[in-house]
Amino acid sequence: MYDDDNIDKLKTILNKRLQSLHDLYSGDLISMNTLSSQLLELIGARDAKTYWNLTMKKDITARRMLSMLEDPQRWEKDSTSPEEDRQQILKKRLADEFLVPEDSSRDVLEILLDIANLPHFESIVYSKNGKLRGKKSGAKLSILD
Repeated sequence: MYDDDNIDKLKTILNKRLQSLHDLYSGDLISMNTLSSQLLELIGARDAKTYWNLTMKKDITARRMLSMLEDPQRWEKDSTSPEEDRQQILKKRLADEFLVPEDSSRDVLEILLDIANLPHFESIVYSKNGKLRGKKSGAKLSILD
């Protein structure tokens, strides 16, 4: 379905979007809060999920174990944090990694996707609008009803 050229195109598209966000933030056109929200939107987009599935998903267990071993305290803190705080923790982690000074050996897209696919964050990333999917409630009543 996807060949190497298409995978490279997906990566190019995603990296251009990351560069645009970097330019907006460094030009002081968007706030840190907006940047982190846009990063969350970007990594939850169909193109990013497709790229992840085609190139990185096969190594998901190893990637998660490496993340846990690199910083066990952060893993423990993130995984035991209350559900209602995890979206803010995720957004901060994404922005912090995104804003690390440039290093040609760093693949920022890969780092952001690895963070997004940690077991304690993936439900936030891949749910609609960053809200956890749950049971739908019944009809909503207005004060005017």
